[in-house]
Amino acid sequence: MTDDLALLRETADQIALSRLVDAYARAVDRCDLALLRSLYADDAVHDHGTMFRGSADAFADYIGKMMRGMVSHHFMGNRLFAIDGDVATGETYAINSHVLDPGTPEARDYIAGGRYLDRFRRTSAGWRIAHRTRVIDWTHERPHQSGATAAGLAAGGKCPDDPSYAFLSAGFRA
Repeated sequence: MTDDLALLRETADQIALSRLVDAYARAVDRCDLALLRSLYADDAVHDHGTMFRGSADAFADYIGKMMRGMVSHHFMGNRLFAIDGDVATGETYAINSHVLDPGTPEARDYIAGGRYLDRFRRTSAGWRIAHRTRVIDWTHERPHQSGATAAGLAAGGKCPDDPSYAFLSAGFRA
């Protein structure tokens, strides 16, 4: 019975960590800064190399300014977590697609493949990111070529105007 309970707890922790990783992608792509801030421990550090290195709160401010002017899509892929009581480490593969300077003649597509290396901590509010490091494995950049949009489909947007906010009316939390 004890082994079953340990397995159940580890499974629940794995699911909670996966939801946390996925919520990060949503928060960044939708510019949902309240959600983004809620994913980090109070003393968390975010390390995006020379682009940004500092507190998670300052990172949210930075992302809020940067992402408002672009279209982005973070796809979180393979993830490995090592859980040890109330702390965990994780590696998550990600492909991030961005349209930089959308709607201008200078618009370009920027796609990056890489990983997030995380240290997590269980808090009274649940699992939170304590330290996040972004690792880039490859990038591709090219002039943006606007394709025909899908007629009649809802267009994505930023928080709170994106259609998903009305659809997920009960709210989304990690």
